[in-house]
Amino acid sequence: MKLNNKILSIVLLSAVLQTVLAGDRSNIRGVGMARTVNAVSRGVDALGINPANIAIPGRGNINFNLAPFGLRVNTELLTYGLYSEYFTGVDSVGKRWAKRIESADIDKILNQMPDLPKTRIDIESMIFGASFQDPSIGGIGLGIIDHGGTVATLSKDLFRMAAFGLEPAGSVYVFDGTEISAWWYREYNLSYGLKLPVEWRFLKDLYTGIGIKFIQGYGISQSIHQTSSFGNYPDPVNPTQYTLRGDIDFLTTHAGVDFMNENSDASFILFPAPVGNGIGFDIGLSGELINGVFAAVSVTDIGKISWNRNVIESYNNRSVAITGDLSNIEDTLENVTKGMTRQGAAFDTKLPGALRIGFETEASEIPVLKYLPGKLVLAFDYLQGFNESLGNTTKPRFSLGTEYYILSVLPLRTGLAFGGGDKVRWAFGFGLDLYNFSLDFASDNFGMLFIPKTFQTVSFSMGMKVRV
Repeated sequence: MKLNNKILSIVLLSAVLQTVLAGDRSNIRGVGMARTVNAVSRGVDALGINPANIAIPGRGNINFNLAPFGLRVNTELLTYGLYSEYFTGVDSVGKRWAKRIESADIDKILNQMPDLPKTRIDIESMIFGASFQDPSIGGIGLGIIDHGGTVATLSKDLFRMAAFGLEPAGSVYVFDGTEISAWWYREYNLSYGLKLPVEWRFLKDLYTGIGIKFIQGYGISQSIHQTSSFGNYPDPVNPTQYTLRGDIDFLTTHAGVDFMNENSDASFILFPAPVGNGIGFDIGLSGELINGVFAAVSVTDIGKISWNRNVIESYNNRSVAITGDLSNIEDTLENVTKGMTRQGAAFDTKLPGALRIGFETEASEIPVLKYLPGKLVLAFDYLQGFNESLGNTTKPRFSLGTEYYILSVLPLRTGLAFGGGDKVRWAFGFGLDLYNFSLDFASDNFGMLFIPKTFQTVSFSMGMKVRV
């Protein structure tokens, strides 16, 4: 008894579509260096990363970011090679036809999945960003930054059940561990940094800074619990008779602006009335050591968002047992698995707080590398998240990044990142860097070009900057 598309949509798509109710990716230079950003960021690029760096002199007293944008999609469901093999059709006489997928093919697809395959999407865009720096007053930065994303963890048994149904008799599918979260919020970031009037023997300069973020939340969806299962169990009295039994128990909380409500006729607008509000803070220190190494430390996103408008809970706590006639099984399952809704209570989510430590130096400070032509920057970052809120992770992340100006107007960037819940990533970026204008492109998963059949992550970022 295989499940048709109708049941598949009940089991999978209805859950995934909830995510529509549902930062340092707008730092394009840093993305190209495997998001090695803490010590190398200057001016407007330091917003949300280390406010102390806004006070450090650079090219131009005023910097504007022109809507930099970053997107990253990662999935453990399929590699690109399997997707191409099974879901793009087969070539026949100049046309592509749907490929017939047999049981062995399904086994091959399922065997490469972990038990709880995760799919994640991260989007970040700086709608507006500007910074001003003057030695007498320090540095001031202002940014309007949108953060969005979704993380869907789906039990492999969801896909097994969709593919094979409840046959052979005795099949049991457990969906524990299934979780879906999504978010969209905007920060209005005002940061200030200054040079401290102190002198230490091991420091050339010392800067400090603080940033305050006024948060507007536009959408949130998060799974509170999910313990559901389906099985085809033999009758202890009559072993040839089987009973279809299902237990569904889940609770999900949502809050979304008016145009996300299916019962509203509101249309999309860029600045909607928020359904959540909050305040966050960044603090930072940075300075140049006497050996030519620049060090930086910051704590970012200290705060929370309170969601108190349009809060809805989706829930279900039902059981079903069917013996004998299964002719109406699809309608029965649809009615049983369909979630109910009710008004929800206000709740809070923590901002994705983190500790950042970074170092930067130039190759000219290293005897082995000082004879290289051009300018080579070397950097290291350590990132430690404090929670698992809004896509954050408590798994530490390390990255190494470089930027090489072998030509004065063409910076080449690359880097490696380890940890943070991901596999090892190789990043690459480049740009056109004129004195008053720069255009940058980057990907923090450049390795996908060299191993296209096994990659599971797509990443792309771009942005422009004007200096005055």
